[in-house]
Order: sequence, then C-alpha cells, then structure tokens
Amino acid sequence: MLTTAIIIQLTVALTILNVWLFRRDKPTNYRGATAKTLREEFRTYGFPDWVYFTVGPLKVLTAILMIAAIWKPLLLLPSTLCMAGMMLTALICHLRIRQDSLSKALPAGTIFLLCSVILTISLIN
Repeated sequence: MLTTAIIIQLTVALTILNVWLFRRDKPTNYRGATAKTLREEFRTYGFPDWVYFTVGPLKVLTAILMIAAIWKPLLLLPSTLCMAGMMLTALICHLRIRQDSLSKALPAGTIFLLCSVILTISLIN
C-alpha cells in the first residue's frame, strides 16, 4: 500500500512541477476561459498578479516537499494537505467560470482526488 502512495505522491508532485516550471507559459486545453498562460488564467479568475506570484512558488515548494516526504515522512501530511487545499481552490475556480466545459476542471479535480487518496493511505498506515 505504501508503494502505491509513493507512486501517487510522485505523480502529483511531478505533474505540478511540470505545469509550473515548464508549461506555465504554454497554452493547453485546460486553461480557464480563453487564457493561454497560467498568469492569464489567474487574471481570468479575477485574481491580482500577486496571487499568481505567491501560488506558483508555493505549489513548486509543496511539490518538492511531497517528494522529500518519501524519505522524511513527517513532511507528507502538511505538504499533501497544502496541495489538496490549493487544488480544491483551483477546482472551485474552474467551476465558477460558467462558459467553460467541465473538462477544464478535470486536472485540478484529479490532483485533488489523488491528494485525498494519499492522505487516506497515510492515515490508515
């Protein structure tokens, strides 16, 4: 069961690192409304730029801590709770944009669900 949790941890962390370090300025089918970059997407949701510049480093740091939690288990609960909270917020933001299809909320919803699975597994063990 712990191997499964580690695989999910790595999946979540590496996905977030990919989005925020390599794909933040690239368009995808999952950006809110007509946004082409993550920064434009935050503006679409009505957030000021400082939120974008805060959330980005926080997500990257949290993803790194989720990886570090493989060797330092005390980091798992706080990092996964933080990531789950950010992904729940992202999911809500996607759902608030009425003209968007539900598929645009799929990545945020999936990462939130995976964080929930990690937390469940870690609390059982």
